[in-house]
Formats: sequence, C-alpha cells, structure tokens
Amino acid sequence: MSKFKFIVPKSIYILIYLSVILNILRVVLFGKMSFIYVIWNIFLAFLPFVISSILLNFENNHKLRKTIFLVFGIIWLLLIPNSPYIVTDLIHIGEVRSVPVVFDAFLLFSSAWVGLLLGMYSINHMEQILKKRYSQKIASLLIFGSMVFVSFGIYLGRFLRFNSWDVFASPMIFIRGVGEIFANKGDSIEAIFYSLLFYFFLAMSYGSWKATQTK
Repeated sequence: MSKFKFIVPKSIYILIYLSVILNILRVVLFGKMSFIYVIWNIFLAFLPFVISSILLNFENNHKLRKTIFLVFGIIWLLLIPNSPYIVTDLIHIGEVRSVPVVFDAFLLFSSAWVGLLLGMYSINHMEQILKKRYSQKIASLLIFGSMVFVSFGIYLGRFLRFNSWDVFASPMIFIRGVGEIFANKGDSIEAIFYSLLFYFFLAMSYGSWKATQTK
C-alpha cells in the first residue's frame, strides 16, 4: 500500500508567506488589523483542497467507495466557493485611507491568487477522479456544471454573507434567504447576473490554468 502524500504546490506556499508577511507589516507599520480576516479566508480556501487531495489519493489506490465519494463530494461542493471567493475581497482596496492603496492591493491580490490557485488544483483533483470513473467528456460536463453552483455560492457569500456551514447550522435561514432572492425580480436578476459573471470568470480561469499545466 502506497503512503498518502499531501502535496501543496510551492507557488502556493510562497504566496501564503507573502500574504501573511504583508498582513503583519500592515499591523506594524500602519496599526491596522482590518485585513487579518484574509488569513482565515485562506484557511477556508484550503479545506476543499485538503478534501479533494485525500479523495484523489484514495481513488488512485482503488479505495474510494462510491458512497464516500458522494458524501465528501457534496461537502467539497459546499466548501469550494471559499477558494475563488477571496477574489471578491479585492473590492476592499482603498477602503482604509491611512494605508497606501498599492500596499493593500498587493496584500489582497496575493491572497486572492492563493485562493484561486487552491481552487484550480482542487477542481482538477475532482476532475481526475471523475475521469477515472467515467470519461473525460462526462468529467468535463460535471465539473463545468458544478461551477454553476460554485458561482451562486460565491454570490451568496459576497452579497448575502452566508457561509458554507450555514447549510447545516442554520438551514431554515439559509433556505429562506435563497427563497427571498427568487421571490423578488430585482434580486433574482442581480443574483443571475453576478452568478454568470462569477461562472465565466471561474470557467475561463480553470481552462486557462489547465492549458498551462499541460505544457
């Protein structure tokens, strides 16, 4: 039996170090802790990467049962929006006037890059599993189909401030919140617009990232 190897790409480590160092410098130089939450967001972005890494390892060793894959696949789908979600934190650039805009731009962009890369690797893990179980065509269909839910999840997190665990911790509040979106024409149009925006960004980012991995 081969041992499980949890491998995090070096590029991600470098970007995490940069993000953390810039956050520390922000506190020391400017006395501002308003972006400390970004470190927590990076941790949340890591969770789907961890799950997909473990699932892929089990699949490669022919030990991934269908039920396990289904259960943890659903959990992964609920968590994966946390990875590209960090990109939306870029809206906070320039909010704190006592901190140079360029400094915050570097901090938030490096953090967003971490989240996006973690998402790309994690999505690719799931695609590899699906390809082994079915075919490349079905795998691609399911992956790009799942991005619809991921994109809507980003919208819910950014605009309605829902978290992934709200599905279990506060299911009625979550269902009511989603229901209110589609009960109001203006809100539903906004939700569809931003979800489509996130979808095309995510799909094109993944396609571009995959093209660089095959060279």
